[in-house]
Amino acid sequence: AVAALVRETLLFLRLDDDSVLYDSPLNDEGLRQARDLDAVFASYAGAAPEDVAAALDPARSVVCSSNLRRAAQTVALGLRSRLDRSREKVHLLSALQEISTNVDTLSITPARDAPRELGGGVPASLRDADRWDVSANSGNKRIRGRGLERLQAFSEWTFKRDEPCVVAGGHSLFFRGFFREFLPAGANPLTARDNKVANGGVVAFTLERGTVEGAGDEPAQIQYRVVPESLVEVHLGFDTKAKRAAAKAAAKAAKKAA
Repeated sequence: AVAALVRETLLFLRLDDDSVLYDSPLNDEGLRQARDLDAVFASYAGAAPEDVAAALDPARSVVCSSNLRRAAQTVALGLRSRLDRSREKVHLLSALQEISTNVDTLSITPARDAPRELGGGVPASLRDADRWDVSANSGNKRIRGRGLERLQAFSEWTFKRDEPCVVAGGHSLFFRGFFREFLPAGANPLTARDNKVANGGVVAFTLERGTVEGAGDEPAQIQYRVVPESLVEVHLGFDTKAKRAAAKAAAKAAKKAA
């Protein structure tokens, strides 16, 4: 175990691509979940058809991803049909990097570089560095950085875009923190403050931006607000205890029937 940890530390310091701890890629189940997204979007019949239509239309939305490999893989596979048609670039954002001190939340992708070694599960055409806009990739998050800074930076990035819709591939702790920070006090639609988005899950919401005047000599502050009633589960949604129990019961019943 010690030797393995040393090896992984050396791999990270050298910025090699085959680390299984730092910036860990998707496992087989994660790759399957990402591929499933593309199929779900192609024949979507859920509660948010307009959101999905916008997410699949390059004229109405922009696609971005965390600079961690597993998010980049999810975006490349989950939106493969769109990306194959449009040939657009995916924006790689350090601002979307996961909020945690775990080693798998540390990016091995250098600043202004495309994600490395996305694996054979991602088509070669989407692994190409030319398919990624890296202008907003500043590399790994700062050691003494704060998650709130990235929440605000991502939010500000979205409002600098001309497109009315942003499709973001990110992480469960990041977006749970996002909802805790930007939902109005007391609002907890779909238990967004308490539960993480499921692996391979998609939610949609409206984000607002406003300026609050400072008191006295204090400067004005930019604030963001998630509109509570706009939050909807597009696919899988939030990973709640009730959903886990239902899935476990269904699996048990299927096994018994077999």
